[in-house]
Amino acid sequence: MRPPRTPSPVGTWSPMPAASIAISPWANLEHTGATMFTLDAVGPSVSREGLRRAAEVVLGSAPQHSPLASPVFADTRGLPPVLIQIGGHEVMLSDAIRPAAKLAEDAVPTRLDVAPGMGHVWHLLAGHLAAADKAVADAVTFAEEHLPAA
Repeated sequence: MRPPRTPSPVGTWSPMPAASIAISPWANLEHTGATMFTLDAVGPSVSREGLRRAAEVVLGSAPQHSPLASPVFADTRGLPPVLIQIGGHEVMLSDAIRPAAKLAEDAVPTRLDVAPGMGHVWHLLAGHLAAADKAVADAVTFAEEHLPAA
């Protein structure tokens, strides 16, 4: 059986992936989630102002609310399973919870893992931090559960 297909932004059709894993996703380039304000000084590597400046570079004159830029505004119906991993100290936390809720509402199998006390992309500390080892192992298990057998 062929995988479902979806229109790509350029109008051609491409196969859907078996699943997707979003690690510390930057899902809302409007930066309006509550934790953009409440956790702005907590994480050591990502700030609301830094994200705002990066969005200006990435988007140019494109709108921040475009679903191609900000998945929180996307139509998620029919997507394959999604794992979202986000640190509990990330400014992007609330903007990762929001698409997880939307995916679940649209009947997309969704798993949201919030790692308490972790900052942006704590996975990079695998081999040195138990929480990073666990997150990477969980992502691998998720992928293995959804990839077709070879």
